[in-house]
Amino acid sequence: MGLISEETIQRVVEANDIVDVIGSYFPLKRAGTTFRALCPFHREKTPSFHVNPARQSFHCFGCNAGGGVLRFVMDYEHVDFPTAVRRMAARAGIPVLEDVGGDAGAGRDVRQRLLALHAEAAEWFHHRLIKSPEGGVARDYLKSRAITSAVAKSWQLGYAPDSWDALLNFLKERKFTSQEIGESGLSSKGDEENDSRAYSRFRHRLMFPIRNDYGEVIAFSGRVLVADAKAAKYVNSPETSLFTKGRVLYGLDKTKRDLIEKKAAIVCEGQIDLISAYEAGVRHVIAPQGTAFTADQARLLKRFVDTVLLCFDSDTAGQAAILRSLPALLSQGLSVKIITLPTGQDPDSLIRSQGAEAFLRTVESAQDFFDHALTASGSLESPTEKSRLVRTLGPLLALVQDATLREGVLGRLASRLGLPHSVIRSSMKPSKSSHDEESQETPVERLTLSAGMEILCHLALVDQDARDWLAEQESASAMEAGGELLDKILGAPFLDGQLSMAWLAALPAIEERAISALALHRTLPDALERAIVTWRGLKARKLTQMSEGLKSRLSQPGITAAEITKIQKQILDLKIQVADVQRPFSEGSAA
Repeated sequence: MGLISEETIQRVVEANDIVDVIGSYFPLKRAGTTFRALCPFHREKTPSFHVNPARQSFHCFGCNAGGGVLRFVMDYEHVDFPTAVRRMAARAGIPVLEDVGGDAGAGRDVRQRLLALHAEAAEWFHHRLIKSPEGGVARDYLKSRAITSAVAKSWQLGYAPDSWDALLNFLKERKFTSQEIGESGLSSKGDEENDSRAYSRFRHRLMFPIRNDYGEVIAFSGRVLVADAKAAKYVNSPETSLFTKGRVLYGLDKTKRDLIEKKAAIVCEGQIDLISAYEAGVRHVIAPQGTAFTADQARLLKRFVDTVLLCFDSDTAGQAAILRSLPALLSQGLSVKIITLPTGQDPDSLIRSQGAEAFLRTVESAQDFFDHALTASGSLESPTEKSRLVRTLGPLLALVQDATLREGVLGRLASRLGLPHSVIRSSMKPSKSSHDEESQETPVERLTLSAGMEILCHLALVDQDARDWLAEQESASAMEAGGELLDKILGAPFLDGQLSMAWLAALPAIEERAISALALHRTLPDALERAIVTWRGLKARKLTQMSEGLKSRLSQPGITAAEITKIQKQILDLKIQVADVQRPFSEGSAA
């Protein structure tokens, strides 16, 4: 099991109920004895993702993703097996002792080293904000935005001093290498070809740690503190092995429970707007890393909510961001509403000046996007404006997933614009980019098993007598394609009649998915007898195929009489073996 003992892995699996773990990422709905949800690994409109608490496994009948709790964490978080074990061990409070020596340990530890580096940097920035004299300018800025020291501590806000190397020197003192610092994105190099000196990427900025769903710091966003036409208002970490900008939603680690409860997400443009709303009690909020939503962010959000309320600035840039976000959101089946704030206000300023209640009133008055577009438009009597609206809204309307809702919106547009339904319907052609993205989705690879081999694998998983009998037979891999999986099952450790989850989690993903799918089937009656009959059927088919292959050799040109005699004897032997395995079960032994 590598560097972590099998006993530890088994303890970790047993301590993390799969329903609780998956339910902490997105909501699950009970369906009889199992739970279900929209699959997080592919796009779908009807839930086909099932979680079986009895088997402690998940399986998607749409894309074939499946496995145990560690496989889910590996696939969902995009981490390796040891990281998934350590993550679930931390969740359950189980200590994990590891031997980290050697090249394998060093290679496995790269991600952990980068996470540790980011954690150290976040604490260093935070200390500069709270304790250092030079952080006074950042503290004054936060006071002007009504952000207290307690709030700054809760969100671990920080200050990057106006220094080229203070952070880098600190990280080196903490035994991080220059290469690791460079891979983290916290250092940059000069633009000149001969300038190889590294310097801090963030200088004299208010720092916001960016965290993944699990709460680990994976990047930073730095806001400028002085008006400077030469400096960008915000600077983000570059994309690294930890951080992909288009796949992260700021604040999700804190707000996902509230998103699930409300089934809706208020999307703010920036971190301060989100923090102000959250601390004022409006907690179903998130912010993209950038103004427009990506398809990955929309897919992530769909796991938690049904409705998205966009709270972008009312200026030209904000409206453009809304239009850029809509294809991704609508394609995921999300209902999109637009929050219209008073002129010159953003969530932070509105909450500070009039309180959270005023902000909530604007949220409650949010309009469906299509109604908002008509309300915000110019004269609906103008043929030019009508044409512009039809060209803009038609392709977006085509992306609405619910047919009833889509037809209802189409009717409202036609009525308000005074146009026939056919005119608007003719413009309902989804953009090429959304179609291309859908077509590029790659299905999960599936292990092919014959019907007979699938039955035998299932019986070996659920019945001790069937498993013991099958283990006494010849290798299944020599008999039929897919038999390798049965051989692995027969050689696997079982604890109190249950397959070891530690062993299962260490299998290649394609084999773990196959076993987890088999374990979802109902228990079959007369398991031992069915195993024997099925095995004999597969054996007879294998012998018959061998016999047919020999018969074809008899017709080959140039074959000698001696070879014919030998082949005929082999065929006769095979016929006897076929007759033997095909004897009725009651006439012979179970062997």
